[in-house]
Formats: sequence, C-alpha cells, structure tokens
Amino acid sequence: MNRLTKLLLLLLFGLILQQQADAQSADIHRLKQVMLQKQQGKDFIKDTSYIDILDSLAFAYFRVSADSLFFYSEKALQYAQQAGYGKGISVSIRQKGNGYSLLGDYTKMLACYQQALTIAEKINDTSCIAKATINIATGYYIEIRKIQEAHALLIKAGDMFEKLRDTVNWLKSIIVRGAIWADSKHYEQALQTYEQALQIATARRDEYSVVVIKDNIGLVYFENGRYKEALARFLQTKKYFDHTDDKMRLTRTATWVAKTYLVLGDHANALKYALESLKAATDIKAKVQIQDADKVLADIYDAEGDARNALKYFRLYKNVSDSVLNEAMLKKTADLEARYEYEKKETRLKEAQEKKDALNKHIVRNKELQISLALLIILSLGTLTFLLFRSRAAKHKTNQVLEAKNEEIERQAVLLLLNNQEKDKLFSIISHDLKTPLNALKIMFSVLQENDLPQEEVDNIMKELSQDVNYSVELVNNLLSWAGSQLDGRVVSPALLPIHQLVDDIISPLLKQAADKKIGLKNKLSPDLTIWADNNMIQVVIRNLLSNAIKFCNSGDTITIDHKTVAGAVEICIADTGVGIEKEILRKINRKESITTFGTAKEKGTGLGMLLCREFIEANKGSFRIESEPGKGSRFYCTLPAIPGH
Repeated sequence: MNRLTKLLLLLLFGLILQQQADAQSADIHRLKQVMLQKQQGKDFIKDTSYIDILDSLAFAYFRVSADSLFFYSEKALQYAQQAGYGKGISVSIRQKGNGYSLLGDYTKMLACYQQALTIAEKINDTSCIAKATINIATGYYIEIRKIQEAHALLIKAGDMFEKLRDTVNWLKSIIVRGAIWADSKHYEQALQTYEQALQIATARRDEYSVVVIKDNIGLVYFENGRYKEALARFLQTKKYFDHTDDKMRLTRTATWVAKTYLVLGDHANALKYALESLKAATDIKAKVQIQDADKVLADIYDAEGDARNALKYFRLYKNVSDSVLNEAMLKKTADLEARYEYEKKETRLKEAQEKKDALNKHIVRNKELQISLALLIILSLGTLTFLLFRSRAAKHKTNQVLEAKNEEIERQAVLLLLNNQEKDKLFSIISHDLKTPLNALKIMFSVLQENDLPQEEVDNIMKELSQDVNYSVELVNNLLSWAGSQLDGRVVSPALLPIHQLVDDIISPLLKQAADKKIGLKNKLSPDLTIWADNNMIQVVIRNLLSNAIKFCNSGDTITIDHKTVAGAVEICIADTGVGIEKEILRKINRKESITTFGTAKEKGTGLGMLLCREFIEANKGSFRIESEPGKGSRFYCTLPAIPGH
C-alpha cells in the first residue's frame, strides 16, 4: 500500500465517521461524565441514548487507543442487539471497522462496513447508508484499485448528504474524492477537488477541515517535487495537532515532515520528527504508522552514513513488514474461503427452491389436465398416467445429468480459483523475500566499509551475508524452474536415467555444506538402477530434497538415499534423522501451500521447493509423499516408472 493510500485511510477514519455528537478525542472526559450520570440515575436502563454515548466514546478513542475503541463499540453492539436498535447496531459495527483499520486488518474492516451498510439499508437510515457507502468506496478502492467505481460510490454518498443538508459530511466526501485522485496520480483533478473543498470549509469556518485540506494539498506538492511548499503545509498541520490528543494525525504529519526534511538534506530535523512520529505511533499501536516511522529512520541514518543505526531500523521495519504481509495473506485466504462456502450454500438453496417451485407447478398442471381429461374420456386415463410417469422419469434422469455436469463445472471453477489464489500468494512471498535480502546486503556492505569494526563483528556480518546470498540463489533457481514449468507448451522429455550416478553428481557440491554442519550423506542406490523420467526435472527434485534435508538436520545427523522396486516402478526414499516437520506445517505442504520456515542454522526457505518436487514428480507420471515425526526426522518418497510405458 503506497503513501497516499494510507492518507486515504486516515481521511476516511479521521473525517467521515463522526457520530451523533460529532465526538472528538477531547470529548472523552465529557462523554464519560454523561455515561456515569446515566448509570447512577434512579431509573437507569441501557436505552438508545446510552448506546449512542458508548458509540460516541468508541469514536472519540479512535485516535487515542485501539483497545478502548473495541471495548466501547463491543458494549454498544451488545446492548443495541438486546434492544433491537437497528441504527445502534449499524453504527457499532462500523466503529469496529474503524478499529480494524487502525490495526491494518483491511479484510475485517471491509467486512464490518459491508455488514453496517446492509443493516442501514434494512432500516432505511439514509445517513448511516451514506457513511457506510463512503467507507466501502474507500475500502473497495484500496482492495481492488478501481478508481471509477470508487468515485461513483463517493458521488452517490455525497448526493445523499446534500439532500439531507448535512454539509459537514458532504464536505468530507469531496475531500475523500480528492484523496483518491491524488493516490491515482491525477494531481490536477486532486488539486481542483481540494480547492472546492477548501472554499466550502472556509465558508463554514471549519478550522479542522481547513487544516486537513491544506495538509492534503501539501502531499500533492510533495509528489510534484515542490518540497519547500509541502514542508510549509506540513509544519502548519503539525502545529495544529500538537495541541490535540489526535496521535494518529500527529504521527502521520511528523513522518511527512521528517521525509521532507530528509529530501531537503536537513538530517537533524528529519531525525527529530521521525523519532517523534515513532513514539506517537507506538502509543496507539498503529502498525502501518510504526512501519513508516522505522523506514524513514533507516533512510535518515543511511543518508548520514550511520550504518549501524540504519541496519537497526531497517530490521525493525522488516519485522513489521513481515508481520503485516503474513497477516494480510492469511486473512485474505480465510476471507475468500468463507466467501466461497457462503456462495456455494446460497446457490444450493436457490436451486433447491427452484426445483421445489417447478415441481409444485408441474403437479398443479397435471391435476388440472387429469380432471379435464377425466370428464372427456375416462378410458384413456390409464394410458395417460403411464405416459406422464415415463415423462417424469426421463426428465428426472435429464436433471440428474445436468446436475452432475453443473457440479463438475463448479468443482473445476473452484480448483482454478484456489490455484490462482495460491499463485498470487506465492508471487507475493517471492517478491517480498527477494527484496528483503537485497536491501540487507546493501546495508551490510556499508557496515563492512567501516575499517574500525572488530574482527568478530565482521565475521558475524559475513556469516549473515553468506546466508542471505545462499538463500537468494536457492530462491531464484527454484523460481526459474517453477516459472518454466508454468509456461504453456511445457514438454516432459523422459529417458532412462542412471539414478545412482545422477544422485552422486548432485551430492558433490553439497558435501561442503553438509560437512560444515557435520551431517553424513549416504547414497545406497544400486549402481545399475535406472528410472524413466525427465533428467532436468529429476535433478531439481533431488537437489531440493537433499538441500532441504541438510537445512533441517543438526550436527551428527545422517541423510540416506535408498530405494525399492515395486511393480515396474522405483520408489526412491530420501530419509534424514533431523528435527522433523510439525503436523500443521505438514498439512499445509500436502495442501500445496508455500510455507516460510527456518532451518537449524536459521537458513530461510519459502516452501517453493516442495511445490516443485510434487509438481515435477507428478508430471513424470509418478507420486510424491512425505512421512515425518517431530524430533525423529523425515522421509520423502518419490515413486517413478522404471521402464517406458509404466
């Protein structure tokens, strides 16, 4: 997600989501006093006004504390459901969406907004519908990047606010439109939209909105290289939020000030504001903002030539990035699986109802026909009944055939969808894992250029550098093999292979790696053993399995390559006495998921090798399976034809 998209989220949650009292963080004390007065009243009940106060408190905590936001919105939702208060339910769920946005969980955020919109439409509350529509428009743009669709939703919501004479939220819908123009690099349209919003905000004497709009114009200046003008805007914004409890705005603005000072070469001021941004982001547990602050700190120290601190903050940035990426991938996969199950159940219910309706119509039509025919000719009733039953049987048989074909089409569509999801996930991991070691290499080389480093520290850096290089080479080799296997027109060229010699050739360059970890390698394959398979593919499989075994063995462990012949096929077993595989990880490998793991010497892997092994063995008309027990080692079985035609 780029910088301006993060701004879009901030606009969405900082501007659009005001509740009945338009609560701000400064209202927390007042709202708590009102809540306590209600609780202490003689006839206290958790009515709609009490629920509205809880929702207002939840919103007031948005820029202050994610934990408090979730606490009050959950309480409000519980009481609203008990009271059957539709508007309160919609608002509370929308507030939970705000909390998920703060944590960077955009899948749950969007689900909450969609649920809030459904409830608002059911109770026909135009204001709630408009607010949820803006939330969904922004979330839709972030997830799918469809600018025209997002603008259409924002215009729809703006029209609703205008009809309601809600100029506050109408103004805010215009600001969000400007942010989307800016994020999609339509800078001229963005500035025009912001100028329109600025005129409205100035006429209303809305100081907060004026500050935010000018800040957004500063972002457009920054993107156009007008850094001094941008800095002036950012400093004005920060001065305003220094006197509020809005830590979300404070950390974002401080980060932009730091970035601008860095571009202008003022490292001292850049460092000052970056540290201030990191503290504010940490206070509110905002992952995305923490990540931004770590990144700009790494860039500042790198620009100053302070390689140690640059490496420190780059690693912090990398850890947050890994966390956000893995969480997003897991949540997106779970969301797609749940959505598929829901749609499948809905389709089945719809088909069942259609069949029931058709059957009812058929019965009514038959009875009418039978009555009419019985009055005209009773003697033909037996023949007619026979024909009707035969027609029903034929139709039933036809329906069964159609249902079977429909189920097969649905199954193939699901397999294709899941396959594409896995590839998307795989490319996301590969792009991230290639970028990270390369950036680390750059910083490590900078550190090595300092001549005053102790030899022990140099040795440690060289060891880490070697691991990054080995991991990157292995990843690129596997990626090239996998990419070749995915091209249209892939050809498998089997031949009789002397597998004993092939394994010896693969072991040779791995002997040093095994010796460094004091691991034994034993080739027990028969010298005259042959298999019928593609030479290049089998080399990739054996190399990956042996490298993987070395990676997960400790000092003193042994790796053995053995075989047995079964009914015209050869079963090759690569067994190790290493750490074994956890049951959950083994289940994911068998589901063809790519898993990031670390070896006994912290060697990193994405699991792409296991995907290649299974795919290449199956392409050669063989089978692949894994047996493993944590702490007792693993066994990888590749069964391949021994002679042509098997």
